[in-house]
Amino acid sequence: MNRIKVLLLALLLACFSLAACSGPKTVCTVNCGGGGNATVSFTLAAVPFTPPPGTSILSFAVTLSGVSLTPASGSDVSIPLNATTYVVDLTRLQSDSAFLGQVLASVPAGTYTKITVGVTRAVVTYCTDLGGTSGCDTSSVAQVSQTLTTPATSSFSATFIASQQTAVQIQFNFAHAITISGTQPQVVSKVDLTAANVLTASTLPPTASSLATGQLDFVEDVTGVVTAASTTSVTVQTSTHGSITAAADSSSLAMPNCVITPGTACPPTVGQVASIDTALNSDGTFTLLEFDPIAPTSSDWIEGIVSETPSSSTQFRIVTNDIILASASSLIGSNLAIGEPVQVTLPANVSSFVVDSKGLPISNTPFNGGTDATNILPGQTVALRVTQFTAKTGNVSAAATANTVVLRFTRVVGSVFTAAPPIFNIQSLPPFFGPAVTYEVQLSSGSPSTYYDGVPNASGLTAGQNVSMRALYFGPTVVPAFSAAKVRKQ
Repeated sequence: MNRIKVLLLALLLACFSLAACSGPKTVCTVNCGGGGNATVSFTLAAVPFTPPPGTSILSFAVTLSGVSLTPASGSDVSIPLNATTYVVDLTRLQSDSAFLGQVLASVPAGTYTKITVGVTRAVVTYCTDLGGTSGCDTSSVAQVSQTLTTPATSSFSATFIASQQTAVQIQFNFAHAITISGTQPQVVSKVDLTAANVLTASTLPPTASSLATGQLDFVEDVTGVVTAASTTSVTVQTSTHGSITAAADSSSLAMPNCVITPGTACPPTVGQVASIDTALNSDGTFTLLEFDPIAPTSSDWIEGIVSETPSSSTQFRIVTNDIILASASSLIGSNLAIGEPVQVTLPANVSSFVVDSKGLPISNTPFNGGTDATNILPGQTVALRVTQFTAKTGNVSAAATANTVVLRFTRVVGSVFTAAPPIFNIQSLPPFFGPAVTYEVQLSSGSPSTYYDGVPNASGLTAGQNVSMRALYFGPTVVPAFSAAKVRKQ
C-alpha cells in the first residue's frame, strides 16, 4: 500500500470539531510562559544493552505512579502523568520516546538536582536461545519482577528560568537495571530499578537529530482509538499511557486508506484504530508528523513480538508489547498485562496478512498476503485483531483467536557493520534472532523519511556505532531484512 503525501486538511472528512471534543488537558495554547515560572514537558526513553546483549529481552514493562522534580532548595514539584495508571514497555523506548506529562507555567524558576519516579511494578520478560537458531528455546520464556520502588536520577542538574519553555527526557538503563545470571547463560536473575545509575535524565532537544527547529523530541507510534478529529488536529487515546492531540501542518503525512482495508478511503474519524507519529514542541504542544489509520472501527487488538517459530500453520506465540481496547464491550478488559505471553490461534476464515508500511519501502516477503502461521517469524512484531480471548490462569498463558494479522515495527538494537546510505548493515542482534550474521537495513529519504536521533541524518551513521531502530522485519533471508522508520544512535 503506497503512501501519498497530502495535507491532513484534505483527509479530515466527516470529523467532529475539536471545539466539541475533549483532548488532553496538558496542552498549552496561550500565555505558556507564565510569570516567574517555567513550562516543562517530560518524555521517557530507554538505554539498551550494549550489543551484543547477553540475553533476549522481549518486554520490559513498567507501571509508573508519579514523577517529581527536586530543587536545590524548596519543595518538590510533582509532574502530572499523562494517565492515571501509566504503563509502557521500555523495549519500545529503546528507539522511541513516550510522552510522560508536563507542568504548564508552574515550575518555579531555579536549579533542580534530582528526578524521582514512582514505579508500582516492573516486569522483565526474556527468553534463551542456546542453540543459535531463530526463535526462543522451547518453554524458555520467563519473567522477573519488582514491585513498589522509587528510583531517582544518579546525576541530574537543570536550571529553569522564568517564562522558559523546555523539556526533559528521562531514561531507564537496561544494563544497570537487569542482572544476567553468571552461571545460567542468557537467564535474567534480577531486575532492580533502585540500583546505581538506572535512571538518568537530560534536557531536550538532543544534540543531533532530524527534528525541525522548535521541536524537542519525537513521540512516535502512539497507537490507540481516535477520540477527536477536526480539520486541523487529531487525538489518539491509548489504553495504557494516556492520549495525545497533535496539530497538522503543511508537512503532515497521512495514509489515505486503513491498513486492513486497502483501496478504501479511510479519513481520520472518531472510533478508528490508528497510530500517529508526533513531534513535541517547546510550548508543550504536538505537531502531527504521520497519521496511520489501521482499522476503520474500534475493536480489541494485541501487539507483540513473536517469540518462537510457530508450532503449526494455525498457532504461534507472542509476548505482548501494547494493547488497544475496544471503546465498548472489550473482550480483553483488564485481563492482559504488557509483557504477558499469549498463545494465538488463527481461524479458518483469517484475513490475508498485511504489512503496515506507513509508506516505507517493503521487501518481497511471504508474510504479505499469507494466511499461514508458518509465514510468521520470530523477531517480527505483529498486531492482532482479537475475536476471542481467554485470560491467563495459573501457569497457563493467555490465549487469543485473531482474524487479522498485521506486520508492525520491531524494536531492535545492534552495531553498524557498514554504512552506505540509503542502506546500512547491522550485526550483534539479540540471540533469539538466530545466527550471528549481518542484516541489511533500508533507510528512507523520501516522503516519509526515516527519523534520526543522535545523528542528523543517514550520513551520520558509521561502522562501529551502536544503534537502536524501529523497523519492519522481513526475515533473515530477505534483502533488505529491515525497513527502518527510526534510527537512534546510542
